[in-house]
Amino acid sequence: MLNRLITVWDSVRTSLWFLPALMTFVGGALGFAMLGVDAGHGEEDAVRSWWMNKGDGEDVRNLLSTLLTSVIAMASIVFSVTVVALTLAANQYGSRLVRAFRADLRNQATLGTFVMTIVYCLIVLRDVRGAADIHEVPHAAVTVGTGLSLLCVLALLAFIQGVSRSIVADELVKRVGHDLDEAVEELPELKDAPAPEHQDPGPSRDVHAEAAQLALPWDGYVQAIDYDGLVGWAERQGAVIRMDFRPGDFVALGDRRIAIHPPQAAEAVAKDGRLSGEVAGFVVVGEERTPTQDIEFAIRQLVEVAVRALSPGINDPFTATAAIDRLRTALSRAMGRCLPSELLRGRDGTVRVITEASTYTGIIDSAFNQIRQAGSGMPAVVIHMLEAIARIAEHTRLDEQREALARHARMIAAAGLRASEEPFDRADIERSLARALQATGAGSGRGGPGPTLLKAARG
Repeated sequence: MLNRLITVWDSVRTSLWFLPALMTFVGGALGFAMLGVDAGHGEEDAVRSWWMNKGDGEDVRNLLSTLLTSVIAMASIVFSVTVVALTLAANQYGSRLVRAFRADLRNQATLGTFVMTIVYCLIVLRDVRGAADIHEVPHAAVTVGTGLSLLCVLALLAFIQGVSRSIVADELVKRVGHDLDEAVEELPELKDAPAPEHQDPGPSRDVHAEAAQLALPWDGYVQAIDYDGLVGWAERQGAVIRMDFRPGDFVALGDRRIAIHPPQAAEAVAKDGRLSGEVAGFVVVGEERTPTQDIEFAIRQLVEVAVRALSPGINDPFTATAAIDRLRTALSRAMGRCLPSELLRGRDGTVRVITEASTYTGIIDSAFNQIRQAGSGMPAVVIHMLEAIARIAEHTRLDEQREALARHARMIAAAGLRASEEPFDRADIERSLARALQATGAGSGRGGPGPTLLKAARG
């Protein structure tokens, strides 16, 4: 249930309607409240200070009508600019990165300010009679409406400034990188030595050989899995569950990707629809990927920015190098974090759930594979990736991390050397490769570049 609520909250906070909807209710409540405040004061208190409204009914209706028209016009500008910004972002950086614009609280607050002011002015306007004298006019409510209109003017200026910054590549990379940093920070600290469950193969072979398969009752992207709930369920049933998917994977209706061992437990699930629903209820499936339990989701967003920047139609290596810098920052932190285990144990230490999980090799592959393939023809990008690997290697603690970085350094250098014809560029790539391999502990004496690799890379 908690994972489902987290997924729903992620969908809500990245929408453009939630905060404006809340502010709409605030505007309505404020309107009725201010009318009540005015109704509680006598005629002698109708004009209280120099900053209060002092007109009669006709003046107030004209003022509120003018304010309402102006705010609606400004709101139209805001909505139009928002649509244009989203269109530019989708075309330039990819439709999946529109999520970063929707999640910006400044944009949501600006839209909410305009909607709140419109609702407030409508509620106050309907309570003002044109023939009312100065003592019957809700002066406090009208003054607050005037203040909200001025606030809308300031919000419009701030919104234009924010949008002008949000479509800049560096700002977008910063936002997406912030999401990745948050995902990394949620991981626990990595100890000097891997935990025993990372080394124990558990009962996975028995599960493969003898387990019964459970058909999936839904299709879509796996957004979250309640692992604690699955472990508890498996303990109660005396079973071991293997799940051949993880958050971020796409599953189809009828796929048999959940294995239950022993077969007797699986037969009980097959016969009892309630038990089958319980197992399926631990998995949250939706129409799109989310970063709730999927660290590679945020990595792929940065990679998409870099790959689009390196496309022939855009040809912007500076944006690509900015994305690589953000990836380097996040991966450097991830080297000191513990990734989820594939083996989940019950209270007695018995393995109850075997699942797929992100690995250091996997997240490094996600970060560099596509950028290497798209940017191999640009020596500056190749060198920047090699330098990033050298910096990431300074934070490594496990052999798996160092081996994955060294492998990518060799692949990146080989791709860059094959595509580069300028001798000085090739020399720079070779020097960067040597530094990267030295940082990973894979120097020329331990699988470094050496003549064989360089000869193969040159063609």
